[in-house]
Amino acid sequence: MKRETELARLPLRPRGSSRDRKIQGLDIVIFVILAIYAILIIFPFWNAFVISISSEASYLKSNLLLWPTELDLSAYQQVFTNNQLWSGFGITMILLIGGTLYQLFFTVITGYAMSRNKWFGKNFVMNMILVTMFFGGGMVPYYYLIKSLGMMNTIWVMIIPGAIDTFNMLLMRNYFASLPAEMEESAKIDGANDLIIFVKIFLPLSLPMLATIGLFFAVGNWNSWYNAMLFIPDRTEIWPLQMVLRNMIATVSSNIENPEAVDGFSQGLTMASIFFTIVPMMCFYPFLQRFFVKGIVVGAIKG
Repeated sequence: MKRETELARLPLRPRGSSRDRKIQGLDIVIFVILAIYAILIIFPFWNAFVISISSEASYLKSNLLLWPTELDLSAYQQVFTNNQLWSGFGITMILLIGGTLYQLFFTVITGYAMSRNKWFGKNFVMNMILVTMFFGGGMVPYYYLIKSLGMMNTIWVMIIPGAIDTFNMLLMRNYFASLPAEMEESAKIDGANDLIIFVKIFLPLSLPMLATIGLFFAVGNWNSWYNAMLFIPDRTEIWPLQMVLRNMIATVSSNIENPEAVDGFSQGLTMASIFFTIVPMMCFYPFLQRFFVKGIVVGAIKG
């Protein structure tokens, strides 16, 4: 009662006070800044899309198009009838599904092992893994290693070397370490071994974290092209989609000096190809967004 009386005596701030006006003004400034930032991000995508559905004549008048003045879908027709693009799409889907599952498997079991309290050599193994975050052997030794393992000009060169990602492994380790130890102790009292505890208790509880690092791996595999450029120079039939796109853009760019190199509107074909590669991932990401934020926050709680 006494506290309520004291609260009642406190002066009330009238509506429309200077403090409220400052807060409201700050909100407007933040909104304007975020709106400008959003426009700067969205506009290049919109301009690229408009170019991809515009005719060459309208593009030559102005390369900064806000709306197609002459609609032309021939660029998309060329993209969807390009056999090499579809071949690259198939290879990328193999990397996206098979590579992501492969990387998840090794990253998760390594993170789980690193989160357990005591086993011989744990600190040494953990330190060796952490070293890879800061130091690399260099590109030349890496190239000769891949060559000596017989993975040149094979699809395996884009999958096997990426078995464990140190950053994602640390996220999984922190997540497993944040789970109550009492659950594991209770399961062992009931007769469960380490495999059953891992599969039936820890994995179901780690679905948000799995979705998070799975998204990291999926985006990396979808955008994979560097290893293909270095180690698959002679077999274009197993190039991933991004490598095919890179080669197509390089060919289209040469159209300035050699007009016969590409059939049709070169800039429109480039933009249509780019949209062909980014739209699937843009459609896939919103379904995992809620897991992504939750997984990042929880995975960083305990080190």
